[in-house]
Amino acid sequence: MKLNRNPAEIKVISRIDGFKSDIDMLSSLLTGASLWRPATGLKKQCDAMLNWINELEERFDRKLVVTLIGPCGSGKSTLLNALAGVDDLSETGILRPTTQSLVVLSRDKNNIDSLVRHFGRENFEIKSSHAASSLENVLMIDTPDIDSTQQEEHIPMVKKAIEISDVLICLFDAENPKRRDYVDFMAPYVRMFNGESVFGIINKCDRMDERELKELIVPQFVSYIEAAWERSVNKVLCISGRRHLHHPKWDQKALPKHDFDQFEELRRMIFGTFNTPGYVVNTRLENAGSFRDYVFNESKIEVEKDKENLLIAGNHIKEMESTALSAALSELRRNESAHLLGINVMLYQKLAQQWLGPVGWLIAIWARILIFGFGIGAIFRFGNPIRQIWGIISSLRHFKESQAAVTDTKSGEKVDTALRNYRLSIKQDWPGVAEMLVKARFDHSVRKIEDILPNENILGIDLTDIWRESLNNTIEDASKRLSGFMLQILFNLPVVGILGHAGWITAHEYFRATYLSSGFFLHAFLTIVIILFLVFFIFQGCVRIFASNERITNLAFEMMKQRAEQYQSVSMNPVKDQISNILAIASLSQFSE
Repeated sequence: MKLNRNPAEIKVISRIDGFKSDIDMLSSLLTGASLWRPATGLKKQCDAMLNWINELEERFDRKLVVTLIGPCGSGKSTLLNALAGVDDLSETGILRPTTQSLVVLSRDKNNIDSLVRHFGRENFEIKSSHAASSLENVLMIDTPDIDSTQQEEHIPMVKKAIEISDVLICLFDAENPKRRDYVDFMAPYVRMFNGESVFGIINKCDRMDERELKELIVPQFVSYIEAAWERSVNKVLCISGRRHLHHPKWDQKALPKHDFDQFEELRRMIFGTFNTPGYVVNTRLENAGSFRDYVFNESKIEVEKDKENLLIAGNHIKEMESTALSAALSELRRNESAHLLGINVMLYQKLAQQWLGPVGWLIAIWARILIFGFGIGAIFRFGNPIRQIWGIISSLRHFKESQAAVTDTKSGEKVDTALRNYRLSIKQDWPGVAEMLVKARFDHSVRKIEDILPNENILGIDLTDIWRESLNNTIEDASKRLSGFMLQILFNLPVVGILGHAGWITAHEYFRATYLSSGFFLHAFLTIVIILFLVFFIFQGCVRIFASNERITNLAFEMMKQRAEQYQSVSMNPVKDQISNILAIASLSQFSE
């Protein structure tokens, strides 16, 4: 491709790259909807459109190609001769077919490298004339008849010509009462054309009544060809190609009936409009856009057929997963007692990090005691000395259990039962959903529940992560509420006050050189310890009321339920993802409108 592009071409190429990106996006969505049967055909259309756009980009170094196609006797060769100003440029005559190979009208006979690569040098003739000297940016191709006795040889050449065409001119004989049959016959060839510029030419129009031609034949003809070809036609012109030959050689039995002729408009269109560099660039841009629009609209049509069933199935899947998730969470909720010790330890660890002062020190000590288990707590209880000794032994035994509880609370490894409940719930509801998806043209393999169940490891990890995050957030919130600045002042003030009072007395007597007895310090110490433990006891009561294990667990599970419902990857359901991709195609196709 040339590097010395002009700004207009660079801008067009940039827009064409945008069209390719749109098609790539659509293709990606279709790839992600492999169970939807129409996706395969639409994906192939995307690939074909991308190939055609790539071919368009390659055409920027080649002239605009205008191709004439039509049935036997429609006057293609005569029209080409009239446009070229040379009566015998393309062979005409009574014997059919008159044109045996492709005839190319070009300004420069040497500018045929791209055609040679495409057709092969033996399959076309290059022609030039004084009229063609003004065709700076256009190549015109006259094709062989597609309905003659040699059509098997001609049709491949015609198809190749259509493949590289930027403008398609379809000729019809105005005298032929079966021209509508020819419209139907030519429909497959017109559909092969991957551009937007399609023109209809009614040749030999001077053989028909002028009023009937204008008021009846042309309007009906336009409506019919657009319906038969399933596409719009840029313009339909009525011409008499023979009238513009140097030697028309009229049949004396079929002389012209009127002078109505749009040949000059056709000539201006080819030698004027088509022949301008801007038209070449804009036409290829328009064609590239039409490729994108075509595949988008085709995809939208297919999606619209199944949209209602897909929406219903998607809602059923959402409800099914919500029910299955509730079953899994309920099972986790029933097993919450295994987490209670770990939750208590985690709470006091958070509190120890946020509390200051004497109460904060005691909270930190209590957090460490909880890690060793409640056995060590028996050491500080009054009662049977044997029980106190057993408490020391018990603390060592409970140390591992306490750590396991914390680890289990943080990792969420014990979710096997919850996973089983989730999968059982999905299996119960899936058959009805599968039938709805089959109606939406999903492959019958969607009925196999094993293929759509979420990966057990992924689901377990997701549920565990959600539970861990929910629990941590709940404990964090509770610890913050119980560690407020005013609350810390309130609980630390009695102990700090006594410490300050005892310290003031000690300092005062020290500076007076009066030494206090040990009994004073013992009583002060015991008072501080009693007040500290009393304050800590009250604090534990507040924790039990406002942040009990049950309360934290309940809040954590409510938060987990809300987060799990919004967490898209909690199920990793491939069918749900494919439904989303298909419905996304409908919104994506709006770009083409």
